[in-house]
Amino acid sequence: MALVNRIFAIFTALITLISNFFGISPDKDVQKVDDFKVTTYIRGDYVQSPDSLYPEDFDIITHVILFECASFDSNGNVNVEVQKAETALKNIRNAIGSRDVKITLNLLGPRGYTDSTDWNEQMEVQSDEHNKAFASGVLEDNIITVLEKYDFDGVHFDYEYPLSLKAWHYYNKFLVSLDKALGDFYTLGVAASSWNLKFSSAAIDAIDTFELMSYDFNDAEGRHATFEDTIAQLDDVNLHGIPREKVNIGLPFYSRPTDLSGYWYSYNGCYNEIDENGWYHCPNTGKDFWFNTPDVIEAKTEYAINNGYGGVMVWHYNCDLPSTHEDSLFRAIGTTINNSY
Repeated sequence: MALVNRIFAIFTALITLISNFFGISPDKDVQKVDDFKVTTYIRGDYVQSPDSLYPEDFDIITHVILFECASFDSNGNVNVEVQKAETALKNIRNAIGSRDVKITLNLLGPRGYTDSTDWNEQMEVQSDEHNKAFASGVLEDNIITVLEKYDFDGVHFDYEYPLSLKAWHYYNKFLVSLDKALGDFYTLGVAASSWNLKFSSAAIDAIDTFELMSYDFNDAEGRHATFEDTIAQLDDVNLHGIPREKVNIGLPFYSRPTDLSGYWYSYNGCYNEIDENGWYHCPNTGKDFWFNTPDVIEAKTEYAINNGYGGVMVWHYNCDLPSTHEDSLFRAIGTTINNSY
């Protein structure tokens, strides 16, 4: 791992030197945020047992997004999977204890149905269903009712993906309307991809946090979500005018194979078989996976801190070891924060 660390250090130093030489460094006047966030998605199905959570992790985690427990339909109704959501919330809150950790509810939208195998056409049908919900006039109030009932701190949207200008128009208009309804009582967050950013300036102002999905892509060598590629994605986000302090940089606690086929391997399932360069060879499938190891997670976290980003985001919680383990990725985040402030 020492070799990897040195490579990242050299790369970061080169970026700084080149930027300073040309006098265009965006980092010159950037200040570290005081309330650096460590946000993690927690999937409801994965935390139905209290043993699936480690209380010590919440000394590091500051925000939780509860995922796959609620959705909305095209009529603007919000549907909660009550038993799953209530059990997940009970277990999460027991693990958090008296710590000041915020919990927001992720809402998945209507899927839409089509016989087409074309991805763009599938997304268009899905967007039509979302548009109906966003224009229903009742979704805002229905969301607030659920937030109040379950004592959430805010709401989050994982809308993948509005592609057309029409879809973005409805989405942006709704986000502004929802923000007004939420007032100062609840936060509003969204998942975002660097390749599909069409948020209006009004929507950017309305949104509190952008969870940047800087993963699910490989470089020419098949490495998943490298430090270098993540920094390149952030350049796209900066150009779009989203304030850095609203952006949480996504950290994958999983990997995809070099060919991006349908396998998602968790870090905690093979961490002790990952070699010093981050590679894991799966004997069952014959496929190779490159992981974000503690060194990579530390480098990304340090970059986020030193360049004024709001925090980091993890997909997803149950892919890691307990933070008391020396190889834990959450531990790497916590150590980096402690060394930086």
